[in-house]
Amino acid sequence: MRLRRHLAGTAALAAAALLAAACSSGSSTSATPPASSSAAPASSSASAVASAATSAATSGGQVTVGVSLTYNNTAFWAAYINYEQQYAQQMNIKLLGPLLSAASASVQNQQIEQLVNEGAQAIIVNPETATSLGPAITYANAHHVQLVSVDTIVGAGKVYMVVRASNTAYGQDACAYISSKVKSGYVLDLEGDLTSSNGADRTDAFNSCMQANDPGVKVLKEPTVWTDATAVTDAQNAINAYGSQLKAIYSQWSSPDTGIIPLLKSKGMGPGSANPVILISDDGVPFEMCDIANGSVTASQSQPANLYAQYALTYAVDAAKGVKHAVGDPGGGAPKLQNVTYQGDTNLADPIIAPFVTKEATNLTLTTPVDGLPASFTTTAVTDNTLWGNVYGSAHGGVCASS
Repeated sequence: MRLRRHLAGTAALAAAALLAAACSSGSSTSATPPASSSAAPASSSASAVASAATSAATSGGQVTVGVSLTYNNTAFWAAYINYEQQYAQQMNIKLLGPLLSAASASVQNQQIEQLVNEGAQAIIVNPETATSLGPAITYANAHHVQLVSVDTIVGAGKVYMVVRASNTAYGQDACAYISSKVKSGYVLDLEGDLTSSNGADRTDAFNSCMQANDPGVKVLKEPTVWTDATAVTDAQNAINAYGSQLKAIYSQWSSPDTGIIPLLKSKGMGPGSANPVILISDDGVPFEMCDIANGSVTASQSQPANLYAQYALTYAVDAAKGVKHAVGDPGGGAPKLQNVTYQGDTNLADPIIAPFVTKEATNLTLTTPVDGLPASFTTTAVTDNTLWGNVYGSAHGGVCASS
C-alpha cells in the first residue's frame, strides 16, 4: 500500500526550521547578514542556500511560487508535497499548485504557461522527461520567470537550478552491494523510464558497474517505464525462469516492493529461506525502512523528499529575488553546487546526497567505480532516526503503518 497521508509531524517541521535558521547567513538576499557570516560577493550567494527563504519570511515579503509535478500517487511524491506545503508556510511563500500533469508533457507545458500567467515569480517543476519542457522554458524565460527542476536533469534549455541527487550513484550503490554478495547466476534490473534522466542514469551506472565489477553475473534488463504492474510481472517471470539462480533484484523505485515481497515469500525465496533473493529499491520511503528492518528488503537509496522540497523552494525564492549562484558555491544538500549536462544543455545543480540504507552500517568497496564516483562508501543503518523515511513515518503512526 502506498503512503497517502497529508500532514507531517511537528517534529519534522521544527527540525526544518532549525535547519533553515542554522544555514541562514550572508547571502545577497539577506537584509542584514549575521555578524558571524563570512564576507562574500553579493552576486554569488556564498552563504548557505536557505538564507533566501529565511529572508523572505523575516522581511514579510511574500514570494509566489508555482508548482507543476508529474505525479502525486507514490509514497515519495505524497511525502514531497506534504513537505513542500509545510516549508512554504514556514518560508512565507504563496504556492500556486501543485498542478499535476499525469505524465503528459503537453499538459505540463500548458500548466507552466498558466502558472506564469497567474503571477508565479518562479516555478518548481518535476519534468515528465529531461527534454520535455522546451516550450515552457521558452515561455517562462520570455516573461522573466525562472524554473527550478526537482528530481530531473533538464536537457531542453536553461533553468535556474536542478535539485536532484546523483542517480548515477544510485545505480552504483546497488551494484556495490550486489557485487559484494553475488558472484554467479542472474540479477534482475527493473529499469525505470529510459527516456528520463533518472531511469537512464540508474540503469547505465548499474549495468556498467556490474559488467566491470561482477562479470560472472548475468544482468536481466527489463524496462518498466515506472509501471508497478510491469515490474512485478517481470519479477515473477524471472523467478519462474531462473529459480534459485536468480540471486538479486534491483527495483529502481519503491512501489513494486509491495508486490515483489509477497511473491518472493510465496516462492520460498524470501528472508530466512534457503535461497533468499537480495531486493534493493530506490526512494527511502517509510515502508522501505520497515521492510529493511524486518529483512524483506535488503537496501534502499534514501532519496530525501524533505530536502528536495526545502531546497526547491529555497532556490525558487532565490530565482524570484534575482540571486546569482555559481559553480563551487556551497550547496544546500551537497557540499558544492556543480554543473550538470544533458544532451548538450548545461545547468547549475545542487546534487543532494542520498544515503544508501541497509539493516546495519556496512563498508562497501568497488574495484572499478563508475563515472568518477568514490570507490568506497559506508551505508547508513536503517535505525538512523535522521533518515527522512524514519522521521516521516514516526509522524504517521510508525514506519510500518503503510506496509
